[in-house]
Amino acid sequence: MGQIAKPFVLSEADLTTLDQLVRKGKDAARKLTRARALQFSHQGQHPFQISQSLGISLATVFNLRKRYRETGLQRAIGEKARPGQPRKVTQQVEAHITQIACSEAPDGRTRWTASLINERLVKLDIHIDDESVRLTLKKVNSSPGLKSNGASGK
Repeated sequence: MGQIAKPFVLSEADLTTLDQLVRKGKDAARKLTRARALQFSHQGQHPFQISQSLGISLATVFNLRKRYRETGLQRAIGEKARPGQPRKVTQQVEAHITQIACSEAPDGRTRWTASLINERLVKLDIHIDDESVRLTLKKVNSSPGLKSNGASGK
């Protein structure tokens, strides 16, 4: 036999926060949708009606209610931090690039180029693009051909 659904009740403070959030409408659309789903749940609407009116899945409504009960309002309507792609050019790689650019140019060359620096990095088992080398040199304000940086044999 099925269980009787418990009424979903928001605290007065949370209800006020949601009302202000929805009224302003300045936050991300997903956050506002979650806020409206919690408001509708508090008003006693059936989860199926909420999912239909907001264009979200039924599971989303139930998960949102559960997350509110377990973690509170801010974590229920907010986004989790996403890891993203880790940087390929770390501080160590930047140090290698700068060190190479400031050293003597290879035989037969008057100065380092991004490609030459990249070839040297590959020998150190660091695999990045020539453009990443160029951007790193630009970031550390180093130009392989300038005398003032000590990167040229002139």
